[in-house]
Amino acid sequence: MSKNLRKYPREDIHIEVTLDFLDEDPRTVITRDASVGGLFLRLSNSEHYTMGEMVTVNYKDPREDFEDTTKDAIIVRHTDEGIAIAFIEMEEF
Repeated sequence: MSKNLRKYPREDIHIEVTLDFLDEDPRTVITRDASVGGLFLRLSNSEHYTMGEMVTVNYKDPREDFEDTTKDAIIVRHTDEGIAIAFIEMEEF
């Protein structure tokens, strides 16, 4: 078995997320998993979402008593199941 080199461990968390991408209407998707550093979003058209593009997600964070949460993120991976996003802080730019 290979060693997990992830900075933040994933948790199987299935929640609704509102995904804002460019000038498109927001859409609601479901997560496959989550970590402190990002989310994996289940999508049937992952190729539509460009690697490196910024998105904004809104959700009720189950790790924070379902507090309303808004995060900016970068698309970091595509699969047939969806996209992985990594959270960013705007101060990083």
